[in-house]
Amino acid sequence: MVNMRKIMSSASLVLFLSISGFLLAKEEVVPPEVTASHVALQVDPLLETRYTEGARKRNLAAFGMPEPLVAKTIDRMRRIEERHTRKIQLLLEGAADPNALAMAMCGQTSQIRPRYSAMRFLVVEAQGRREAIRVSRATGVEEQDWAQLSPITDVYGKAELSDGREEDATLMAVAAILTAKEADLLAAHAPWGSGLMPGSWSWERVVDLHPGIEERVVEYFALLHLFVEQATSDGGICGEEEG
Repeated sequence: MVNMRKIMSSASLVLFLSISGFLLAKEEVVPPEVTASHVALQVDPLLETRYTEGARKRNLAAFGMPEPLVAKTIDRMRRIEERHTRKIQLLLEGAADPNALAMAMCGQTSQIRPRYSAMRFLVVEAQGRREAIRVSRATGVEEQDWAQLSPITDVYGKAELSDGREEDATLMAVAAILTAKEADLLAAHAPWGSGLMPGSWSWERVVDLHPGIEERVVEYFALLHLFVEQATSDGGICGEEEG
């Protein structure tokens, strides 16, 4: 009886090993890099944006600004530049947290780009209203409290890295953040929606619902470009890093 039990146990073990070997031989092992590709986000089409004086108009258009707003932003940049170029340099050089500012301005990571991350330093909130800082009054640049709670990175991913990216994605996403409507964009609620319904995704509707938003985006994009130009220039805080 004992010998029979040993024989049965041995036979079961052999059978188990045979089946396991057969299954392993049939299993397709997916390399880690292939698995990762299935969940990778889309590449930011503006990933190679460079912030220089000569690229201002081209960049603003790529952000999705209509031509009249591009012209207003270029003019606003010129006026700020005439009065406050040195002030911008001093604000960049004197940041309380230079590493955090460099990460925001220099484009050292593709996880979020300067056109979004700079908002953490260049947009202030007072009485529930978000708008760009006034360089003439600024005594420093630091990450703002509102930005630590805002899902800026999620908005960037939703607007810029999803399938079916809109041509004015940057303009619309920045407007959503400035109006504290990040949740609407993330949930695809009109006017930051998706689909074929009229007004689902509509800059004109954003303007109607939020008077003054045009001026706020003009001011932000003007400061964004000037600050990142200085940060990525020769001798700037970014050194040789990309913009």
